[in-house]
Amino acid sequence: MASHDALGCWLGCLLASALTAACAPAAPTPSEPTSATTSATATPASAEPTSAPTSAPTANASATAKPAETAVHAVAADPGPLPKGLKILVIGDSFAEALGVGLRRKEADFGGKAVLRGEKATFIPEWAGPKRGVNLLLLQEKPDLVVIALGGNELAIKTPEIRKPKVQELVKLIGNTPCVWVSPPLWGNQDNGLLGIIHDNSQPCRYFDSNKLSPDLPRGSDKIHPTAEGQMQWAQIFLEWVRKERDVANKTFALRPRQPEE
Repeated sequence: MASHDALGCWLGCLLASALTAACAPAAPTPSEPTSATTSATATPASAEPTSAPTSAPTANASATAKPAETAVHAVAADPGPLPKGLKILVIGDSFAEALGVGLRRKEADFGGKAVLRGEKATFIPEWAGPKRGVNLLLLQEKPDLVVIALGGNELAIKTPEIRKPKVQELVKLIGNTPCVWVSPPLWGNQDNGLLGIIHDNSQPCRYFDSNKLSPDLPRGSDKIHPTAEGQMQWAQIFLEWVRKERDVANKTFALRPRQPEE
């Protein structure tokens, strides 16, 4: 009897153990933490495409900028021809007449017009005052460029420094119109210091040094004024200088600012 009771007890315990194992919750599989880890590391990887397009436009922008820079350098190296219809007003003494005649003969070449208002035996103070009516000339002619050729009749005065305020006054009359003061070409005489006075006080006008930029002009029988050939030569050199000194960045005609070495 005791033997049957022991066997029944053993079978009952065995059945209880089996039922307990079957009803217990399943243990987590080792693949679940691995999946979580993979998901965590995938976030930086998904950010990589975002950084790639950012670097691509930078490279493209750099490549695009190069042709523009090249174009700017090309313009600076060669401003191209003078604008068609350029109107040049020439004022001054007999040298203004000589240069003005040369510019007139070059009108077809540069596609513009030269207006000559020079007069022999005139002086800087006359043009700086009301007598010559520079203000009225500017209103009437509306030039794109004013050329001043004065000083040749004053190369013998003993005190050239007295011309300093008159040079400044004449330049003020021209206002914002681009201008160039063309120095008289020396003819065997020595500069009395007047050319330096003109150079230092004619800003913002540019200064065209005829004795450096257009030396050895053919002279007439007086050994002073250029011949017809000399007038053309002087005008050609001057026009080429103006062409190279043109400020192409400006919408209207303008010359680049005077450089220290000028």
